[in-house]
Amino acid sequence: MCCQYSRGNIPNHSEIALLPSNNCFSFPMRFLVHFIITVTSFPSLAYGYMGAVMGKLTTCDDAKTNLNKDWDSKDFSAFTCSSSIHYADIDPILFDMVQQNSSYDPRKDQVMHKCMDESIEYEDRIPVRGDHRPNWARFGEYLYVPVQRWLHNLEHGSIVLLYNPCVDVDELNKLRQLVTSCIYRHVITPYIKLTTERPLALVGWGSRFEMNSVDEKKVVDFMKKYGNRAPEEITRDGKYDEYLIQEAKVVSDEDKTICPNH
Repeated sequence: MCCQYSRGNIPNHSEIALLPSNNCFSFPMRFLVHFIITVTSFPSLAYGYMGAVMGKLTTCDDAKTNLNKDWDSKDFSAFTCSSSIHYADIDPILFDMVQQNSSYDPRKDQVMHKCMDESIEYEDRIPVRGDHRPNWARFGEYLYVPVQRWLHNLEHGSIVLLYNPCVDVDELNKLRQLVTSCIYRHVITPYIKLTTERPLALVGWGSRFEMNSVDEKKVVDFMKKYGNRAPEEITRDGKYDEYLIQEAKVVSDEDKTICPNH
């Protein structure tokens, strides 16, 4: 069930503790049939994923059961500020896998969809590609959404806004306004693995941009270049919506034009 809270009325810890944890159900037999996505299934796609079917509510991933595999909803550290941040005037950092390896083609990348009976771990502090859950997150802002979900959003050409819970609120608001006005397919979530030096980040498939203050031109340039640069250009909304607090609004027709007002 979608979290019925607005940005100005986020649940407190005691309220969250009373919400269903969805871990009281025994998980059925692991989804056995794995397949590679084909041009017949999606005529415009020759690349994308291997493994369990995506975008369907199945015993593999119904977007409700066994969610504590990715995040214990009673772990408030995922969205709680535990220390103060001292801001410095430092440059942002851009990472692009294509710049690191010219033979890498993000549009031909392939990864696995893994069912909810499997744990998924990542070596990178901020993953920009990798195996993930079959059901991606609905577009919008969350109290928290696990990386195992939003990586699937990236695979569809989304932009993900990550922020350290201790971030300067004014800078976060600037970045939030830019993202929500530029692209429908976005996810916004706290992420405690961001450094205190650069507590804000934008992530696309195969790319990320870490910053401690918002430079509008650089942010817009990143979204225009790296939004849609992904194995699959799918605008259909996701099934996962645990702790969704603000649904995304359509910006342009199927995000063909990113940041139309810039």
